[in-house]
Formats: sequence, C-alpha cells, structure tokens
Amino acid sequence: MRHALPAGFGLALLLAATPAIAAPRIWTQAWSVTNKPIVHVRVDDGHVRVHRGPAGRVSTRVEYEVKRWGLLLGVSAPVVVFERKGNEVWINARDPKGIAVVGGYDEHFTVDVTVPNDITLNVRSTDGALDCEPLQGRFRFESTDGAVRAKGLKGEVDVTTGDGRMILAELDGTLRVHTGDGRLTAAGRFDVLEISSRDGRQDVTARPGSKVINAWSLESGDGTIELRIPFALATRLDARTRDGRLRVNLPIPVSHDSDRNTLIGDLNGGGPPLRIRTRDGSIVLGLSE
Repeated sequence: MRHALPAGFGLALLLAATPAIAAPRIWTQAWSVTNKPIVHVRVDDGHVRVHRGPAGRVSTRVEYEVKRWGLLLGVSAPVVVFERKGNEVWINARDPKGIAVVGGYDEHFTVDVTVPNDITLNVRSTDGALDCEPLQGRFRFESTDGAVRAKGLKGEVDVTTGDGRMILAELDGTLRVHTGDGRLTAAGRFDVLEISSRDGRQDVTARPGSKVINAWSLESGDGTIELRIPFALATRLDARTRDGRLRVNLPIPVSHDSDRNTLIGDLNGGGPPLRIRTRDGSIVLGLSE
C-alpha cells in the first residue's frame, strides 16, 4: 500500500476527490515440470498464497488492484514477469513507479501459486502476508513486513522476517527462523531448531520424535521464550536469561547460579546442546506430551 500527499498544496482538491477504482488486472501462466522443480516468487506489495497441486505442473495467477485519487503524474503500469529455465521457474510482480503530485494511490497484488508436493520454493515479499499449504521439500520465506503462515511443511524450512507474526504448524524436519520484530508460534517434529529474534515472543513446541541431531539454539533480545519438548529428548540443556524469570517443569537434575537465571542439566543422559538465551525476557520450559 502506498500513499503520496502534497505538503499544503491543493489539499482541498485532494479531500474532495472521489477515489477511482480500476478493474483488476490479471495474469496467468502454467508450466510443465519434472520432479522436484525450483520455484522463485518475488512480490513487492501483496499477498502470496501457495497451494498444493498435481505433479508435473506449476501454475500461477497474479491479480493487481489499485485505487487512485487526486491528480497523479508519471504513474506507470505494474510489472509482472514470468521466466522458466529448465526445471526452474521465476514469478515476479513489481509495483509501478510513479510520482503523486496531488493525491495518492493504494495498490495490492494477490499472487496464487500452485506447485507439486515435492519442491524447492523461495518466496520473497516486501510488504504482504504469505500463506502456504502442506508440502515437502526445501522452503525459504522472506518478508520485510507481513505475516508468514504455513502448515504441514516437511523438510527444510527457513524463514526471515523484518516485522510480522509467524504461525508454523505441523512441521517435520528442520526449522530456522530469523526475525526482527514479530511473534513466533511453531510446532512440529524437529531435527534442527535455530531461532533468533530481536523483539518478539517465541512459543515453540517440539513434538514426540524430535531429536537434537545437531545443537539447537533459541535466542531473543527482548521477548519471552516458551519451549515445550518431548519427555524422551536427549540433550544437554543450557538456558540463561540476563533480565527475566526462569520457570521449569522438566524432570531433570539441574544446577542454578546464585541469581537463579541459569539452568544447566542433562536430559536422558545428555547429548548435543540445547541452548536458550534471552537478554530481556523470561524462559519457560515444559513438556509437550
């Protein structure tokens, strides 16, 4: 969404202007692919929705809506580009570039992408939400400002956000999350878990069957970390908070430092480390079963 307003010039004209809503523009494309295609989606300002479809086919529908008011000069059309090289597909939806003299405009893409079950998928959005249906493969989601919601992903999941809530449910495999400001809710069976946030609560549930194959790490600059783990998880637990409470409901022998902000202990004989750190926020540990 964009707004451009003048500074003290033609304000009355702007307030009296009736918004002009143009008919949506729509682009569609489909490709035949072989096993495990690679799909890249790049959207400036819009909602990306990823759907599971039949094997051997990738398709997309891009819709662009715009509302304008006042007097605008130099406004160009949106740029939608589709590319395909071998088994790799690119879907790009870019905002128009323009100058608003007296007035402004709201614009929005809706990008629907339908892909086979087994895929490598890279989605990048500047401003807008991302929703993804159950799939398996490798996934990289990037959002500057917008929510990320996915359910039933199996494989490697990597999420990077600047600002926006993340809801990741029924995952199976690897999860890596890096966020500036946003709440994370994640649940699944994990082999690898790496989460870092500058500001925002982390609510993570590792389901039975999870294994600390390599070190797990959860870090927060300003926000509570609540982690639930299965009873049988074998790991060396190392949880520390600089300025926050430490609440534990785990059947393990532990040692506390003098200010009770550190917990170290072995779960089920120990194993690769599970490292939890908060600078300004509490740590809450419990069982997921």
